Amino acid sequence: MMERRHDLDWLRILLFALLVPHHVAVGFVDWGVDIYQFVNNNLAGDGMTLFIYWSHSWRLPSLFLISGIGTYFLTRRGFGLPFMAGRIGRLMIPVIFGFFVLNAFGGYAIAVMTGDTRDFPVFWSDWLADPAPGQVQHLWFLFNLILYTLLCWPIFALRTRMENLKLTPAVLISGLVSASAVAIVIVKPHAAALTGDGYQFGYYLTVFAGGYMIGARHHDVLEWVERNAWILLAMAIALFIAKSTLLTLVFIADIATGKALAAGGWIPLGLVPEFANTFSVIEAATAWAWCLTALGLAAKFLNMPSPLLAELNRAIFPLYVLHFPITLVGLALIAQISWPWWIEFYLLLIAVYLCSWVLWRVADKLGPAVYLIGGRPIAINKSMHV
Repeated sequence: MMERRHDLDWLRILLFALLVPHHVAVGFVDWGVDIYQFVNNNLAGDGMTLFIYWSHSWRLPSLFLISGIGTYFLTRRGFGLPFMAGRIGRLMIPVIFGFFVLNAFGGYAIAVMTGDTRDFPVFWSDWLADPAPGQVQHLWFLFNLILYTLLCWPIFALRTRMENLKLTPAVLISGLVSASAVAIVIVKPHAAALTGDGYQFGYYLTVFAGGYMIGARHHDVLEWVERNAWILLAMAIALFIAKSTLLTLVFIADIATGKALAAGGWIPLGLVPEFANTFSVIEAATAWAWCLTALGLAAKFLNMPSPLLAELNRAIFPLYVLHFPITLVGLALIAQISWPWWIEFYLLLIAVYLCSWVLWRVADKLGPAVYLIGGRPIAINKSMHV
């Protein structure tokens, strides 16, 4: 029986929970209109933008990393067709339900805030009749995860070899960081990204595969990151400062070039950002440094059981599926009042967590229906070690 790593459970919960303040925060900055098509009537300042940029520099890589590690633990019982069918099905069900049902509520909030006068039944009918890629919204993460699971299926067969790989944690991690850096340096100049597309597709694939390899050597790697957690944190801070400084210098020289350096795809635009390759390497190193810091601090402080842990473990995937349409509806509603932005921000944050939890608890009482939002019936969940 494989040892349960409570630190990985806690870290998975915290990483998915971090999505809520990130997505709420986007509605409180002026450039959030480019993503949500509307923002709150009272906006935060540069501090919120810095928080979003910091969290965005590593939150998605960390989610794919923890998913790769989790996939390693899931394949301990086998990685053949039954495993793949179960895994793909578990991910695909909430994608389909979210695409056609849940995300319609967020889509309607956007429509109302941008002047659409249709009633919800009419809007939803049109939503179902003419599906568009934008209806995936936040669930692109699950779609990418499905593709990464399929693409990495061959390496699942190398599980035993990876476990016996004669590499020190430092060498293994250096190799993984290098693979991500190469993926960014090669693809980013040609393909901009926003939601796991463009250059991010291959980049996040290297992180997911790296997570699987870390899972295979988790005893050694987790011991190493725990021992070096504070060094890794110092490196992560230094790298983030370096990354932010380089991007700021390019923005000062030319805003369009700065945007292209951040998003990618500068070659098709005929732009030549300064420090492009250096920035791309630092982008990969920054993400990995924060991810490894999170692993190290979790191993140091969170490797402990708790009566709450099992409940949160069951809730966190449904919370991810539910939170984004709730966030968009909440932003549309809270924009109707004129309180200081920080009051509105924290009220909405609490409301999103609370509503997501309540909806999950309701769905959890409906047996197999909870699969629609990424949950598991409690009887099945108790028999599984995820």
